[in-house]
Amino acid sequence: MSRPRMQTVVVDTSSLISLAVPRADADYETDSAPDPLQYLLTSCNVFLPSEVITELRDIAQYQDIHGAAATNVLAARDYYTIIDPYDRSDTIEARPTFGLDDGETDGIVLANALDVDGFLTDEFGGTNFALVHAALRGPRIIPTPRLICDYAHNDHMTHEEARTLIMTISAHRSWENSPYVTQLLALLE
Repeated sequence: MSRPRMQTVVVDTSSLISLAVPRADADYETDSAPDPLQYLLTSCNVFLPSEVITELRDIAQYQDIHGAAATNVLAARDYYTIIDPYDRSDTIEARPTFGLDDGETDGIVLANALDVDGFLTDEFGGTNFALVHAALRGPRIIPTPRLICDYAHNDHMTHEEARTLIMTISAHRSWENSPYVTQLLALLE
């Protein structure tokens, strides 16, 4: 059974990096295999808090796959909207304390203010998932590996392509030992 199509989403830094890793991975064939970042950016309206751009610029300075992934996200600037959530009249004036990093916190504030369909994050392990879930007032939390599985279940890519994507990202994002990711991979078999 497919989920409702996601039309609007706020994305945090870690999720953007994860989705951009395949294109930055020399062993992943982006010419013929699905590009999850490109699919996200062209399939719905994507909003980023300005703090996420600051974090991406910081990460882009590194000479590793994460730096390359951040550079790829920054290069796709025409495909997302940057908003400072604290410049809006419908949000609080200062960053709340959720116990999360600034990009995630600002993403939650923005997601709540815009009443988007979802908040895309890599927070799916430990207590941070519960913190994000509790702070969201309407948008659903969408962990990055779940988004990739949903792409397969909604026939945007094959189950094997989704498995390959998750495993490619896992090698660079420390997802290998996650019970959550293991369960999602089992659903793709």
